[in-house]
Amino acid sequence: MSESKIPENVKQFRPEPCTEIKLINGHYYVYRYRAVRLKSGRWGKKSGPCIGSITPGVGFSPNKNYDGESTADSITILEYGQYAFIEDAAASVKNDLEQCFPLERAAQIFSYAVILYANGFVHEDQVQHLYEQSWLPVEYKGYTFKMGRTALDTLLDDLGRKTTRVKAYEQQCIDSSLKKVAIDGHAIRSCSDENDLGEAGYKFQKLGEDQVNLLMGYDVTSGKPLFARMYRGSCSDKSTIPDLTEYLDYSGIEFIVDRGFYSPKNLDLLSSNGNSFIIPVPSNTDIFADAMKDRKYTSSFYYSSGRKHARIEFWMKKISARDKVYVFRDVDENEKCRYNYQHCIELGKTGYTPEGLKEAEDYFGVYVIQTSSKKKGETIFSEYKRRWGIETFYQFVKNRADFNNLMLQDYYKEQGFAFIMLVAGQIHQQVINAVKKLDDNTMSVSDVLLMARFMKLELRGSAWTLKNTRKRDLQILKKMDFKPQQMIPA
Repeated sequence: MSESKIPENVKQFRPEPCTEIKLINGHYYVYRYRAVRLKSGRWGKKSGPCIGSITPGVGFSPNKNYDGESTADSITILEYGQYAFIEDAAASVKNDLEQCFPLERAAQIFSYAVILYANGFVHEDQVQHLYEQSWLPVEYKGYTFKMGRTALDTLLDDLGRKTTRVKAYEQQCIDSSLKKVAIDGHAIRSCSDENDLGEAGYKFQKLGEDQVNLLMGYDVTSGKPLFARMYRGSCSDKSTIPDLTEYLDYSGIEFIVDRGFYSPKNLDLLSSNGNSFIIPVPSNTDIFADAMKDRKYTSSFYYSSGRKHARIEFWMKKISARDKVYVFRDVDENEKCRYNYQHCIELGKTGYTPEGLKEAEDYFGVYVIQTSSKKKGETIFSEYKRRWGIETFYQFVKNRADFNNLMLQDYYKEQGFAFIMLVAGQIHQQVINAVKKLDDNTMSVSDVLLMARFMKLELRGSAWTLKNTRKRDLQILKKMDFKPQQMIPA
């Protein structure tokens, strides 16, 4: 019998979330279940043990599986290293949360984000299990918050529905930023049939499902994510700007955005209140055609970023009292693209012709940028190239954090989870900063977290004692200003 056909005088006695009632031989039994990811990428559920039975109109009768563990069966070894290191590295994120949320709610938000950061995306009903196995309950033993599914449902609903504190936090992030903000969208697969935001979008062919669109702001100087919002799957990037400029206050910000946000209305919004923008001009516009037709590379400079060095030629044209258009050409990239195209012609590849080369060669390595900024051309180009940082951040969202199939369908919970993703992203940025202190290209964030994970806390008498350490690991962690606690009172 399906859950929907269970009588109300039975369902009313369901003892806890993540349980299902089954009718077997005329009796109603209650089973726990948990979410599992299927090979298809969707989420399903796996039944657990029977925890008791329900007598219609009378109540729930638990069995030994429900009564909980005895002292002899309680956890005596905890996951410590990765959680303690993450919390230490991201202490500033927690402090920022405490400026806008009550201390207990700030600790709950931070703990949830830390668990997702340490383990990748896990469904709500799996979080409590990971929380209990970690050092976090010891750290927050003075708080009463829970991490079960019902508690997290309430948390996400509050974050999405009662937005005053969320907006205050994000506004605080913007106001304390270095004022160079990249904005970009990211499509996330929706695996729920009745998602309030899930719709077929521009990545339907790739995802094979409806999508929701995550929009985030990112400080290109510090690498810190600043704000996050969820939008409908069919919503284009450019249609989000009016809502975003109403949602938060921006002053003195230089917005660095991709061509998907380009529209005259958006440019007006992005340049109001002392703000400015840097944006590539779409190739199907008259501004792009005129700039390429009139171009004269009259100036040049050398651009370097990391191992990349390039000579850039450029030309500038003023198109209004506010805006200028720059045409930049990366000389080395232009030559490389010409060579590759010519090589494809020589190999006889389909679609590569001398006529095509002549038509395309002037566009190789060319960037047509429109801006309302008064900065010099060299600075405009350099700051536009730094927009790539948000693309790198989305690689973290997609690959390491695995925020790909959220299995949420409630509008408010999705907006709430966008905020949790923002906090997890800020934690990631702080951990990156900590790992940079090693000045060792052979050590990645994943390497450091795996190394820290080896450390455990074991209950010995009335105290949790640090175990499974290695001198070399402790020396490396010390270089990142992290010193694990040797003993913690139980």
